Amino acid sequence: MAKKIFMLLLAALTALSLLAACQTGAPVEEGKKNEEGGENQINEGEPSTAEQRIYPDLEAVDFGGYEFKFYITNLDLPDWAEWAHRDLFTEAENGEPVNDAVYYRNKKIEAKYNIKITEIIYSSSTAWGLSDKVSTAVRAGDDVYDVVVPHVHELQGLMLKGNLIDFSGMPIIDLNRPWWNKGTIRDLSIAKKVFLLQGDLLIMDNDAMAAMIFNKKILAENQLETPYDIVKSGEWTFDKFLEMGRGIAKDLNGDGTMYIKDDLFGYVLQCGVDASFIVSGNSKICSKDADDLPIITAGTERFYKITDYLSEMLSDTENSVNLHSYEGKFPIYDEQVKMFSEDRVLFTWIRMRIVERLRGMETDFGIIPCPKLDKAQENYITYNEPNAGTGISIPRTAGDLERTAMILEDLSAESRYTLQPAYYEINLRGKYARDDESQEMLDIILANSAHDIGYIYNFGGFASLTCHRYGRDMKVDWVSKFEASEGKMQKDIDKLIETALQLD
Repeated sequence: MAKKIFMLLLAALTALSLLAACQTGAPVEEGKKNEEGGENQINEGEPSTAEQRIYPDLEAVDFGGYEFKFYITNLDLPDWAEWAHRDLFTEAENGEPVNDAVYYRNKKIEAKYNIKITEIIYSSSTAWGLSDKVSTAVRAGDDVYDVVVPHVHELQGLMLKGNLIDFSGMPIIDLNRPWWNKGTIRDLSIAKKVFLLQGDLLIMDNDAMAAMIFNKKILAENQLETPYDIVKSGEWTFDKFLEMGRGIAKDLNGDGTMYIKDDLFGYVLQCGVDASFIVSGNSKICSKDADDLPIITAGTERFYKITDYLSEMLSDTENSVNLHSYEGKFPIYDEQVKMFSEDRVLFTWIRMRIVERLRGMETDFGIIPCPKLDKAQENYITYNEPNAGTGISIPRTAGDLERTAMILEDLSAESRYTLQPAYYEINLRGKYARDDESQEMLDIILANSAHDIGYIYNFGGFASLTCHRYGRDMKVDWVSKFEASEGKMQKDIDKLIETALQLD
């Protein structure tokens, strides 16, 4: 706990020093070597300073003005317009903390290696197109991208087609360094091979973390206890969530019909909540065995207990709204924000990026983690949502891997002390969290994240038959779907393992 507190203090101080340095053009001091030639480590229990930062021990190299290219997807759907990347490239400073952190981080690394960092944008109406483009380039043997930045769910197509290089075998990149997300490596590696990384280089993975928000006005009007205290007591569970959301709904316009655009509801959910709550309830479609190989963990008593709660939540049309039941009629995420801002819903499930869209909301709101299954569950677990979150991968046709590794390692280390504080301390905690308790909740939300490899790879089509359909069908027979899919799931897992073992 002490280390966590001091790391947060470091982040806040770093963010302020970064902004001061950006305004004056002064350099931010890097970590110094100790007498033995190693790097200074952060001492637990002592306040951290800029001199104690950890950096990779990489000497400057002149790459002759090389253009280092990130290949990214920006979605042009109305509901996803605000999910464009803002963490890898910007043309100029503009006074916004995240933008300027990216600008000065890139300038520093560009100067060290004599490179030019650029991004190639694939604009798409779906979140699946980048993997097809990368596959085409790899088949043709084209070295057109240094790094590709897929949505995490695209790992399925990219890896199974043999398009990616294993990070664990790359030179220079040290996966034990603090700027790489250990939870992502833990959950998405296969046979100790790592084909996608998340970490301090990005903020899209933070933006994709699942959470809940609640309306304080509706809470007070109904004389409900504060969710902050419930979370801290360890009693924020599915039962508590359902209990608090019932009895809130009102037919505000008196027409006798409950409708999303007119009336008040206890909670608003969507099809993304299914995979999220399975994980927050400490279960998964698939986990890993001792050899780091995928195993099926759906079909257990715990798994079905969570899916029973999901069915109850999503089919409770008296108290809840299922956003995806309105899909195609209007931009559903815009409507979600509108409902919440107009004080017409107590609780709603979100991806963290949505918090920024509430900056103009008059009523105060709070941010809390997703519920646990029960009080016996030790920790709150945050689902790292793969349809919105991204990671970095290296295509097999990438040229100079040592150059790529040096640039990525240095960019990621620098991001830890520039981009992440700008996002977390200044932008998210400072501008959008409405109270000290929400800031404490953010620490919980971002501290313990997880992926479900079974959802991402959709083994046997099980996720398509359940999670992918849930919000639209309202009810899913999870037991029969699993029993019909289990054999095909195992065949797909075996195929994935075989492919992974063959790749470098």
